[in-house]
Amino acid sequence: MTRANASSLVGTVVTLALLVAGFVFAAGHMRHALFIYLASWLFVLGVVLGSMTLVMIHALTGGAWGERLGPECLAATRLLPYAALAVIPLLIGMHLLFPWLRADPVDDPYLTHQRWYLNAPGLVVRTVVVFAIWAWMAYGVMRAAGDGRTLRPRFAAGSLVALLLTITLAAVDWVMSLVPHWHSTDIGLLLFTSQLLIAFALAVLMHLARNARASTAPPQLLRDFGNLLLVMVLGWAYVSFIDYLTSWVADLPAETAWYAPRLLTGWWWLGVTVACLGLGLPFFALLLGKVKTSLRALCIVAVVSLFAQWLNLIWLVLPSGAMHGVTLRWTDPLICFGLLGCCAMRYRAALRAGRARDGQGA
Repeated sequence: MTRANASSLVGTVVTLALLVAGFVFAAGHMRHALFIYLASWLFVLGVVLGSMTLVMIHALTGGAWGERLGPECLAATRLLPYAALAVIPLLIGMHLLFPWLRADPVDDPYLTHQRWYLNAPGLVVRTVVVFAIWAWMAYGVMRAAGDGRTLRPRFAAGSLVALLLTITLAAVDWVMSLVPHWHSTDIGLLLFTSQLLIAFALAVLMHLARNARASTAPPQLLRDFGNLLLVMVLGWAYVSFIDYLTSWVADLPAETAWYAPRLLTGWWWLGVTVACLGLGLPFFALLLGKVKTSLRALCIVAVVSLFAQWLNLIWLVLPSGAMHGVTLRWTDPLICFGLLGCCAMRYRAALRAGRARDGQGA
C-alpha cells in the first residue's frame, strides 16, 4: 500500500469515527442530528449528480473546459455508491425526520389527501428507483470514459432530462415534504442549479489547485472557468429569487409555511449570509477581468461558492425542523465534518487513481 493510499484510508477511518461519535453523543436530540446529516448528504449528492450533469452538458456542447475538468467530474461520479450508502441512516430515521409519518390524519385532514404519496414504503421505493437510475447513468459515463470516448449525444440529452426529473423527485421527498403543507414547482430546479454550481466550483477548485503547483493555467481557460462560474451563480440566484417572489406575491398559507420560519425567526441571518456569499461576492468579483484571469482569485471564489451552497442547503433543511428559531448543537460539526470528510477522502482517492490511470501521476 502506498503512502497516499494509507493516508486516505486513515482519513476515511477518522472521519467515520467522527460521524459515529456525532450520532452517539446526539442520542438526546437525534431528530436535530438527522436534519444536520440530511443537509450534509444533500451536499454530497450535489457533488455527484452535478458532476454527472457537467459531463452530459459537455458531451452536447463540447469545449476545453469539459476536457480539463473531466478527471474531477469522473472522480466525483465514482462517489455515487457512497452517497447511496449514506442515505441508509436517513431511511432508518425517517419517522423522526418527517412530520407526515408522525402526524395523526384525524388531527390534520390535509395530510389524508397526501397519504397516497407521503408514506414510508413509497419513500423507500422512490429512493431506490432514483438511485438505480443514477447508477445506470453513472455506469454509462464511466464506461465511455474507460473506452476513451465521449458520451453519445442521444444518451447525454436523455440523461439530462432524466436527471432533472429524478432530482425533482428527490427534492420533493427530502426537502419539500419536510414541510408537507408547502408546495413549490421550483424546488427541483432550485436543487438542480445548486448541485450544478457545487460540482463546477469543486471541479474548478481541484483543477486549479493542481495547476497552481505546476504553474500551468492558460489565461483563456481561466476566463472560461470564470464566465461559466458566473453563469451558474446567476442561474441558481435567479431560480431562488423567482421562488421567493412567487411566494411573496401569492401570499398563501402553503407558501408562507416555508418562508415564515426562515424570514421571521433567527434563521433570517443565515438567508442573508447565503445571499451575500452565494450571489453578492461571486457576482461582483467575477465581473472583474483580473479575477477571471487570476488562478488564486478564482480558487477563492470557488471556495466561497462551495461554502455558500453548503449554507444554502442548511437553510433549506434545518428551519423545517426548528421553526421557532435557530437550534444548534455541539455535535453538529462532528456529523458534518464526519460525512463530508469521509466523502472527501474517497473523492481524493478516486481523483488520484484516475490521474494515475491517465498517466498524470498522483
